[in-house]
Amino acid sequence: MEFIMNESSELSTRPKVLIVDDSRIVRATVKKHLSEHFDIVEEADGEAGWKRLLADTTINLMVSDLTMPELDGLGLLARVRSSGDERLHYLPIIIISGEEDESTKLRCVECGANDFITKSTDRTEMLARVKANLELAATRRELAESRAVQVQSTTDELTGVASPHLLDLQLNQALAFALRHNSEVTLLLLEVNHHQALNDKLGEKLYGQMLGLLAKLLEGKLRKEDTLAHLAGPMFAIVSPATPLTEARIVAERLRNSIANARINFRGTQLRVSASIAVANSWHDDAQSSERMMMIAQDRLYATPMDNQVFMPEMNTALAPTPLIAEALVMLHKGMGQELQPHLLALMRNLQPLLAMANQELNLDWDLSRLDHH
Repeated sequence: MEFIMNESSELSTRPKVLIVDDSRIVRATVKKHLSEHFDIVEEADGEAGWKRLLADTTINLMVSDLTMPELDGLGLLARVRSSGDERLHYLPIIIISGEEDESTKLRCVECGANDFITKSTDRTEMLARVKANLELAATRRELAESRAVQVQSTTDELTGVASPHLLDLQLNQALAFALRHNSEVTLLLLEVNHHQALNDKLGEKLYGQMLGLLAKLLEGKLRKEDTLAHLAGPMFAIVSPATPLTEARIVAERLRNSIANARINFRGTQLRVSASIAVANSWHDDAQSSERMMMIAQDRLYATPMDNQVFMPEMNTALAPTPLIAEALVMLHKGMGQELQPHLLALMRNLQPLLAMANQELNLDWDLSRLDHH
């Protein structure tokens, strides 16, 4: 028996990338850079790009121009991120533009862009950025889907957020995923200050309502892939996958400030509430189990009892594994040069075969032997 397979009958397993740009030259350039690894579809304006996203559920990533007729890049971003569609929520979006100033990049990120490239970006970097964003989106989607399945039966009755059981499941899953994918996990342990005095003043019922309101406040400040759990009494915990220590500090300070600025009316007066937060990180604390992470966070929280404080681990760059070249490019673009510094030599050695080839083929006259002497 003979089987005949033609091009139209093949099932494509390659990710699909949508390019939205009113310039035919730019679309052709991006397509040339990416078509070897991805299936490419194109649209010439934001409105057509939006319609294509709604009609084609197989699109895995979008590259969009900023300045376009009908609907510009920022307008397209706003529609995608506010659509309420789970698929579009996790869709990686890379903005491409001729503008390279920081204010433009900041506007794109604030509107929901995952990354930003210029029209002069070469093939190697563009491929690396697309692949890195696809991998990150897959990670977040996997964690969110797992959380959605589990959270239905593992919520805390008092506050409506995750239970300690779900927290443990999510933390162990995030740690296992981080171990496989050379990533990291951050745990934030939060305790309301002077909780017993608050309980005595409000009474058990109103105190429980206050904790529920604080839980809603905290949830509103977190990403969808983060897990907020109520452990017991005044204690909450947050599992934050793929979150480096620099970002964890920002998150912790944001949560601390949100609680400190909250106002609770009780019998005509306003109660001031504060909380202290301890951060543990799987890399910098060298912790690979949920029990170890929780123990480190608890020890850090109670080592120096102080109100309204964030307690961080020390940066331990020796424990952080060297990122892949594609990951390093994304980190560099996001301004994470300080985190890359300890890995520069290892990254350059990983690139050494490519550098040697370029040195020979392009007659660059580089002295690559210096890499071996460091």
